Amino acid sequence: MSLRHPLHRLCLTALATGCLLGGATVSASPALAVPDGGAVVTTPPPPHPHGTLLSFSVSDEEQAKADTLSIHFSARMEGPSPTSTQQQLNQLISSAMAVLKDQPDVKTTADNYTVNEDYGPHNRKNWVARQSLTLSSQNRDGLLALAEKLQKMGLGIEDMQWTLNPETREKLEQQARLGALKKLRQQAEEDATALGQTLLGLERVRIGGHGPDGFEPHPPFGTPPMLMMARSASAPPESTAEMQTVRVTVHAQARLADREPPTP
Repeated sequence: MSLRHPLHRLCLTALATGCLLGGATVSASPALAVPDGGAVVTTPPPPHPHGTLLSFSVSDEEQAKADTLSIHFSARMEGPSPTSTQQQLNQLISSAMAVLKDQPDVKTTADNYTVNEDYGPHNRKNWVARQSLTLSSQNRDGLLALAEKLQKMGLGIEDMQWTLNPETREKLEQQARLGALKKLRQQAEEDATALGQTLLGLERVRIGGHGPDGFEPHPPFGTPPMLMMARSASAPPESTAEMQTVRVTVHAQARLADREPPTP
């Protein structure tokens, strides 16, 4: 094959030049000298393009004195047949509701109606009918007076519980939420400083975990309230309002980055 044609010589020259340039580009990688005279090619890892992601939570809380008293009653009847036992229970609940119907500031709820067959000593069969009744009011003295009347009728108190009315609770939750959000960026900046980094911004902010503290769970329905009924024979029930706490927790992710080295 002849290479006399000028175009062929030009193409071969360009090809050879490109190969030499390619070889120069590969050999231009940074290298560290070693004692034996060789070289180790190293490539520093690039910085993470998205920075460091830190997940954390902050909380804030508000307190107020409880303003709503709830009293949980249990009505219980025993009899030889389910029909007669239910009739006696229904009559007792009807009498209690008649006492409560003229009390506009008292919220009344009747629920958890059950009828069960029970076996006593000597395999004696008996029927037991139960129903729960809950009264709630912001008028403490009036509600305790009603409770005494219901106890004298035969209803027993299971427990008494102080809470906050919905409007007050909503207001406290809003205040606690704003307080937690104000703490959010301050906490993120402090965490970034502790890690030797700088804060780029906040992501995935979520508000959750709010609720009252210090409430005891209700006892299981059906527990015979005989002790409370016996105590009511000599004195009316008493209950003192206590402080209630509403806490709001805010969860977030903070985007962090390494601090830039100072310029010389």
